[in-house]
Amino acid sequence: MKPALRTTLRVIAVACFVFFVIGLLFAVPPFIQQVKVLRHWPAAEALVVRSEVVPLPTDSGQMLYDTLLVLSYQVNGRAYVSSVNSLHQSTSYERKKKQAERFPAGSRTEVRYNPSDPGDIRIQAGYNVHFFAIPVFISGVAAIFGVLALLFFAASRRRPARALTGNPA
Repeated sequence: MKPALRTTLRVIAVACFVFFVIGLLFAVPPFIQQVKVLRHWPAAEALVVRSEVVPLPTDSGQMLYDTLLVLSYQVNGRAYVSSVNSLHQSTSYERKKKQAERFPAGSRTEVRYNPSDPGDIRIQAGYNVHFFAIPVFISGVAAIFGVLALLFFAASRRRPARALTGNPA
């Protein structure tokens, strides 16, 4: 392998590794925040008051959709009503409708509430992909760059195949 190609592959490997590290650094804070919710925020049973799909027009004229849940629950004998949205918007109304249908009005679900601000709640809290969606997504993208870094570094270390010499037996 030519030295210039080897150097180029190593530079690309280092760049991919830098993106990998940056990605992990961006994934750690939301991961820590979610773990804090699971460890320190008490749970309460909530009544689903309203469940709907909300259209969100964009500046480009495209329509996005989100799920809005209005939940009623009690903390230390005091009633609270809070609303939560899904973690992301979608261009698919049907996808968001299915999410909303998982929480029909009148049903009950568990919420975790912030002890210093009981109006701040999280739903579907647990060690699952949904609750950790943001750090899992960021980590996944970072992992792609990590794998690319390894592949480019490995490619830069490959030696060219040597021609066989000598007489065949």
